[in-house]
Amino acid sequence: MTSLTLLMNDMKRLQAELSNFETKFGVQSQDFYKAFTGGELEEFDALDEFRMDFIRWSALYKTWLSFNEKYRQLITRQPVALQIKANLTPVHA
Repeated sequence: MTSLTLLMNDMKRLQAELSNFETKFGVQSQDFYKAFTGGELEEFDALDEFRMDFIRWSALYKTWLSFNEKYRQLITRQPVALQIKANLTPVHA
């Protein structure tokens, strides 16, 4: 497996966790993260049931952003066609 493939697998796992938060709270992670880092969710600070969710969601999204940036760097170094070929399973006649 290539490092790009491994990175994509990690990103898919993160996306599944992010999706759970998005479903629970009804907003996309990028919108949540912008509001969270912009101080727009301070009213929830006193509510313990949300505080830990928000901290975890924020950390997961920040990690996803980091992985996405790494993906962008790797994909610019390796042509997409080569990446696809590296992941194809040879078909024997």
